[in-house]
Amino acid sequence: MSVINRMLRDLDQRQQQNSRHTYTPAAVAPQPIHWAWIVGILVVSLAVIIGALNLWWMYSSNSAPIEVESTPTVETTPAELRQAIATSEELVAETTEKATADANKPKAIVDVAALPKAQDSMQAEVQPKQPVVNPEPIAVQVSTEAESTAEPTPKVTKKQPATNSSNSFSVERVQLSPQQLADTNLSKAREALQKGEQARGQELLEKALVVKPDHVQVRSELAAYWYGRGLTSRATTLLQQGLDLKPQQTEWQLLLARIYERIGRIEQAYNVLSVIPMQAPETPELLQLRASSATQLGYFSEAAADYTALAVQTGEGRWWLAAAVAHEDASNIEAAVRSYRQAIQQPDLGQDARLYIEQRLAVLEGF
Repeated sequence: MSVINRMLRDLDQRQQQNSRHTYTPAAVAPQPIHWAWIVGILVVSLAVIIGALNLWWMYSSNSAPIEVESTPTVETTPAELRQAIATSEELVAETTEKATADANKPKAIVDVAALPKAQDSMQAEVQPKQPVVNPEPIAVQVSTEAESTAEPTPKVTKKQPATNSSNSFSVERVQLSPQQLADTNLSKAREALQKGEQARGQELLEKALVVKPDHVQVRSELAAYWYGRGLTSRATTLLQQGLDLKPQQTEWQLLLARIYERIGRIEQAYNVLSVIPMQAPETPELLQLRASSATQLGYFSEAAADYTALAVQTGEGRWWLAAAVAHEDASNIEAAVRSYRQAIQQPDLGQDARLYIEQRLAVLEGF
């Protein structure tokens, strides 16, 4: 009965205490720490360590320059990692044993405010030290070994053109005159004809003539080329067109008259030489050709005049003799005698020519 009364009194006292501290309990009974929380904390710690190592490896591989040795940073070796894991396992085992022991002990009233601090200290002990990763680039020194093995990178330098260099050149377009262009084509045509390139030579001569129609040598050589190829009509037409541009062009006159003489057109040859400049280099040949044409046509007086002009210019006895014969054919005896006497006085005549002159003088003076 006394035992029941004591239990009832104790029960009343506890109820009164509970009623007084319903809203502001002074302390609560500590809850036993479960081993699953410890394992979770360990797994989280390991994940943080591995993530930090991965981040550090990725950053160091991207930021480290090629072919240089970087300054070593704080690394966690596999041995240290295994040691940290073993320490964590030991800590878990000790914590589990303590939790089991505490569970078997009677519950005591503890201060709630001290519980978070204990948990924080325990987490600090369990969490391993993370490696410090410096986000800023680390200054590195290039070792001599890397310098010896690394190939030097060639530097491409853009060389600026020298303005006053002796090797510099400038392209300047020069406008050739028609005379220069015709001379150039004429020179090329001569080279081509010497090499046997007839078609190319003719083409170059024709181009030169188109550029410079009054070019004497171009027209003369093209006419000679056509005459040599048997194109006589084309050659004479070309020369006659030139004489229409320059009526007293002696080179064209001489060439055209010779072509006419060779093909038997004596009258046309004589007509071409109707007017002869007396100061040209070709004048002696022109006078001789015209005198020969006049003799063939029976124009003896004209022929005698041309031979006399030749004799005066050259001083040769043969032209005095030709003039005397032409005067005699023209029945001009006095002029013939004077020409024979002029001829016999010239030292260039041979003995046969002198005998002939003496015979003719004896005949003519006897009349």
